[in-house]
Amino acid sequence: MYKKLHYRLTLLFTGIAGAILITMSISYLYMSEKELQQNRALAFSSQVASLLSSLEQQASLTWEWLSKTAVSQNFILSIYDNGSPISYNRIVLSDQEITLADEAMEYAQKNFASLSNGSHYSAAHQEFSWISNDNKGYDASFFNMRKNSGTLTGLILSSRDVLDQQIHAQRYRFLFFNIAGIFALLLFSWHYTGKLLKPIIESRRKQAAFVASASHELRTPIAVICSAVSASKSANEVQKDHFLHIIAEESLRLSTLADDLLLLNRADTERFELELEPVELDTLLLNTYEAFEPLARQHHISLQISLPEEPLPRCSCDSRRIQQALSILISNSFSYGTPGGYTKLTLSYDKSMFWIMVEDNGIGIEEKDKPFIFERFYRADKSRSAKEHFGLGLCIAQEIITAHGGKIAVTDTPGGGARFFILLRHPAAKS
Repeated sequence: MYKKLHYRLTLLFTGIAGAILITMSISYLYMSEKELQQNRALAFSSQVASLLSSLEQQASLTWEWLSKTAVSQNFILSIYDNGSPISYNRIVLSDQEITLADEAMEYAQKNFASLSNGSHYSAAHQEFSWISNDNKGYDASFFNMRKNSGTLTGLILSSRDVLDQQIHAQRYRFLFFNIAGIFALLLFSWHYTGKLLKPIIESRRKQAAFVASASHELRTPIAVICSAVSASKSANEVQKDHFLHIIAEESLRLSTLADDLLLLNRADTERFELELEPVELDTLLLNTYEAFEPLARQHHISLQISLPEEPLPRCSCDSRRIQQALSILISNSFSYGTPGGYTKLTLSYDKSMFWIMVEDNGIGIEEKDKPFIFERFYRADKSRSAKEHFGLGLCIAQEIITAHGGKIAVTDTPGGGARFFILLRHPAAKS
């Protein structure tokens, strides 16, 4: 599904960007070609005006002068004296040039009759674009003037081959750059959409893993409950009490798992609500210490606490949630601790930062497991995991601290064990 979506998004982005690129290229080509044609027309008109001015000043016309002038300007020059072609046309022009001149003259006389019928003391001329019968483009000028008590008419043709070559070369260049640009866009779109889809794919993968793990965790207590219910039907009173106790324990596990899943769901949907208030963290840690001290004795673990002697500013936080995160860390230290070991709570304040540390000298966390311990349903040592642990505790603790704008991290305790750090910012330190 995602592979097909990747293809479609790549084609969509490439198509949109390619269409914009092609539209801009066509617009630029249109304006550029129009400007080239205008410049060409102005240059041709200027050349015609210069030639006609020289023609007026000539006392007599010689085919040598006309030939030299036509060659220097790259013109085909055809002149008629009182409607008859002069000898220059026959001597200098080739048959093909005579045919072209006659075709163009016929077109000019038909379309510019007022100019051909007049007799002008100064040269009158009309420039126009003309396409020959063999589909070649020319800039043309039809002129009429009075010369030596007679009427001199003529036609000037200038091939547009050079201009057409420039236009075609420019089009081919833009075609090449557009193809290269679209190919580059295709590669970029493939890479970009891949990066765009990567977190979605990863989120879907984690969601599928989450559902699979949750289903697995739910299956065990449900199976135990069903088995206990089935067995209790044929059991005596003592056995029934035992099965009821099992059902109660497993139901409590189910309730705890459901609460954890709901909490994580609220965090995922950004509906994780905090009741922020000024809290004395030293008092909160002391209350947590007192609440876990009896449980520590049961596990034969020494629970210790270290608080700063100087008064600390209050921290804006949700005391219930922070205590929940601390309870998770302390419970884990008890579960993975060793009898005769210790768990230590430490609070410090430095540079507008509150540091809370939960340290133990238990079995510790292997380096290969550290990047994953805050993932859902992850257990570093499944063989030693307590039955009541689902692998959600550290993930919940991280969500709580992150919701407060803080950080949680883990390192090794010197000599063995795990040391968790919680960083909370004082309100004055927030930007």
